[in-house]
Amino acid sequence: MILGCDRCGQRFVSVFTELIDWIDGEDPQYWTLLPITEGEAGELLQTGDRTTEAQLNALGPDRRCLMHDYPKEGPKRTKWGSGIWVGPHD
Repeated sequence: MILGCDRCGQRFVSVFTELIDWIDGEDPQYWTLLPITEGEAGELLQTGDRTTEAQLNALGPDRRCLMHDYPKEGPKRTKWGSGIWVGPHD
């Protein structure tokens, strides 16, 4: 998904993944938010549902991102990372 800040107009690519186990509803979830340029946003909008993980991984591998990790067990974590991260998913 591509998001944008209402105040400054900065665009972000948001990747949410979940690994469904069908047991008790507490499925692990991963979310990454990475700032992107207008040009990158335009390219992603053009490819739409055909965007591949490789294309996402190529977005600013050294660029700072915000990562949320909600494992099935253990503490939830939010941290700064680099590049986009597509977590485990079905």
